[in-house]
Amino acid sequence: MQPYHYLTTTGGLIWTAVCVLAGIGCTWLVYRIINKVPAAWLCDYNETPSAELLSGQRVKFTGSGIIVSILAVAALISCRLQFNKGYDIYFVVFALIIMIALMIAICDIKYTIIPDQFTIALAVLGLLISIYDLVRGFGLLHTTWWSPIAGAALGGGAMLLIDFIGMLIYKRTGMGFGDVKLFAAIGLITGFPGTILTLVLSLITGTIGFCGILLVNRIRSRSQGEEEAVKVDVPSETPTSVVTETSETPTSAVTEAPAAEEESSEQEEERGYLAFGPYIALALIAYLSLYDLIYYLVGLYLKLF
Repeated sequence: MQPYHYLTTTGGLIWTAVCVLAGIGCTWLVYRIINKVPAAWLCDYNETPSAELLSGQRVKFTGSGIIVSILAVAALISCRLQFNKGYDIYFVVFALIIMIALMIAICDIKYTIIPDQFTIALAVLGLLISIYDLVRGFGLLHTTWWSPIAGAALGGGAMLLIDFIGMLIYKRTGMGFGDVKLFAAIGLITGFPGTILTLVLSLITGTIGFCGILLVNRIRSRSQGEEEAVKVDVPSETPTSVVTETSETPTSAVTEAPAAEEESSEQEEERGYLAFGPYIALALIAYLSLYDLIYYLVGLYLKLF
């Protein structure tokens, strides 16, 4: 395969245009699917769906859909460059996998949940393309029959290990079980040692994302602190009325305090949770769309030893 030479051919230009249209259209379809799937898919087990989930207006294409469309188009074009002439089956299946990965990322960002139905669809596609790869003997994903099995075991096991370490250090779950199932499904696609590379990519993207979130939160907290300081410095014009109002309702303030504390603790718990599923999905997309480049860089690294 010669990706960049393929881009200059007539077929490559036609497929690039197809990828642009397909990326935008499939992203619109992704948002529509998320809005139309049963509300129970986007809830934890035995959890009552919220009014927003039941309304069917969950995500809007006019907002984040533009960014996701750009990502989808770039991923499809890059994936086509990697798997072009003679590898059309790979490209079609990988395009479907990329769309499912985007749906998983959006759901985990929005509702901190990875629907099992999407994970199952990912596993089925991974199993089909793995069988095709082994039967045809291309060896792009797997060179031995045990590679997808090892990849699934390694992917799920790595997430379980991270969860166990989180329990030991923070006394709470470090990884949701949805992430475990997701990486096991990804392991069927990437196999061994591809799962190791995907895990490294997810850790890199996750680290960058977490640092970005911490930086944004710090900037927001500083700006909020400055606003509160300005409010405190402003002299009160009606001190008497304030004293009167506070003295009239001491009991209600006391009774509302526990509820406020519970609400703040719930908010802190929600803020403390950082979804890892989107970074796993991005790592899978990067692995499929930058396949040649990743293994080229790995080859250069191994030559150092």
